[in-house]
Amino acid sequence: MSAAPLVGYSSSGSEDESEAGVRTRPGSGGRRRGQSPLPSQRFPVPDSVLNMFPGTEEGPEDDSEKHGGRVRTFPHERGNWATHVYIPYEAKEEFLDLLDVLLPHAQTYVPRLVRMEAFHLSLSQSVVLRHHWILPFVQALKERMASIQRYQKPPNMA
Repeated sequence: MSAAPLVGYSSSGSEDESEAGVRTRPGSGGRRRGQSPLPSQRFPVPDSVLNMFPGTEEGPEDDSEKHGGRVRTFPHERGNWATHVYIPYEAKEEFLDLLDVLLPHAQTYVPRLVRMEAFHLSLSQSVVLRHHWILPFVQALKERMASIQRYQKPPNMA
């Protein structure tokens, strides 16, 4: 097995060229005399490449049926994340019973109202965050919330 180097480096490429008598013309972009320039035309992009990711430039389809009846309040924009701060709420049987009574009456005024599977208490409205803002936003929120004491239910409440 020989220990020949994979690549041989010289101390300076321009010195080697000038020693060999090869000169470049000013404005030739470093081409040597007699070398043809790169073609000025570009090859066409194949259809298979152009159609590789169909529909990626369009925003997602706004189908509220796919999202529990929720409707966007602002249009989707690529790279934006709709974000809100909330506290999850574990619904008790009494709450669900009340919901069963109130929902049919409310649907006479707003027919698209539906019963949700999970409930929460919103602490903010929806805001738009760019992807690189998410982690700093979450970290700042945690820092600010760390000093707030956690709510404890009084022992006499069921």
